[in-house]
Amino acid sequence: MKNLFLHRSIRIGTLCLLPGLLLMLGILAHPLHANEQTHWFAATGHTVDDTYGFLSYWRDHDGEYLLGLPVTEVLDEAGIPVQYFERGRLEYHPELHDGTILRGRIGADYAEALWRTFDPADPDPIIDDATERLLMATGYTLSAPFLAFWEDHDGLTAFGYPISAPLWEYIGHQVLLVQYFERGRLEYDPSASTPSADVRISNLGRDLALLRGYDTATIPAPAEPVLLVNTPTPLPTPVPTAVPAPPPTAPAGLPTPAQQPVDPMAQPMVVAPAPASGGGRKSIVVNISQQWLYAYEGTTIVFDAPVTTGRDGFNTPAGNFAIYAKVPSQTMSGNLGGESYRVPNVPHAMYIHGDVAMHGTYWHNAFGSGVRLSHGCINLPLWAAAWVYNWAPVGTPVQVRY
Repeated sequence: MKNLFLHRSIRIGTLCLLPGLLLMLGILAHPLHANEQTHWFAATGHTVDDTYGFLSYWRDHDGEYLLGLPVTEVLDEAGIPVQYFERGRLEYHPELHDGTILRGRIGADYAEALWRTFDPADPDPIIDDATERLLMATGYTLSAPFLAFWEDHDGLTAFGYPISAPLWEYIGHQVLLVQYFERGRLEYDPSASTPSADVRISNLGRDLALLRGYDTATIPAPAEPVLLVNTPTPLPTPVPTAVPAPPPTAPAGLPTPAQQPVDPMAQPMVVAPAPASGGGRKSIVVNISQQWLYAYEGTTIVFDAPVTTGRDGFNTPAGNFAIYAKVPSQTMSGNLGGESYRVPNVPHAMYIHGDVAMHGTYWHNAFGSGVRLSHGCINLPLWAAAWVYNWAPVGTPVQVRY
């Protein structure tokens, strides 16, 4: 009798607890019902959804590897909805009959934006059919190490036709063999950890978005339930820059910026609007300790931006200088400390002291991080270099200080 009572008590207690357990499980399970049609990526702070079908396309075409993570929200380019990813751009074209989404021609657009030109294709190439492939549409040849990668990853759809022959370029601090395609660029790194990873896709989508002045700053996760994706995103490292030039005569007496701490990651990567006149002479301060540039009119800061200056052994000189020469684009090459370099199409160079220049930098995104990686030049984001170049005339005083 006692056992029967005990069994009944346990059964009744279980039945009483069951609704509470189910309610608790329902509460705990709620995040699992996040909207599968909206993904927010913590690594870049941007969202991909299916308003234009971009998320489904990204999922169905190995987007995490071939396109990378989103670096902007959806934008309007000449009436076309587009979204930039680390390695590409998706475009919505409802007028097409065989599909509404195309991959943007970021390889061609990037080269054009930096006034990049390529040697013409060989008009009479000798092709080894076993190891090479001639793409008649552009006349360039594909061969090792890029041919197998291009063919294995749906080459025409993912990358399009080659628009250059293989050539050597600085990628970060390395000189690597690269080849440009309509929709991207491939890099060959023989020092990769595994042979299968020696060919990779360049982050031209991110670089082109920055070059065009789009806001790539992170945004908070949406308030409504979404699928949160926390995928790490490594960035490449920079390359030294410098070019010989005569030294200037330097003026003195520049204003000093306030010594408040600067949080580089809190600064949005956007094109600054033209400032209202501060009513005084223009001058620039580069604070090496903060890795930050300040533009003044009189004593008013009208613009500021993160920078990267010279690494140890190639430190950016401190002192009072002035912009003595401006070059809209040039190839910087030479040999410093036994290290040879050649960097093509460096935009918006402003020389301040000998071979030291402020200039736009497209091969890294380490600005303001505290990491000093150049060979003495002052590296600026592309949008910031363009702003300073257009604002500061030759003769503008520049103070470089700690």
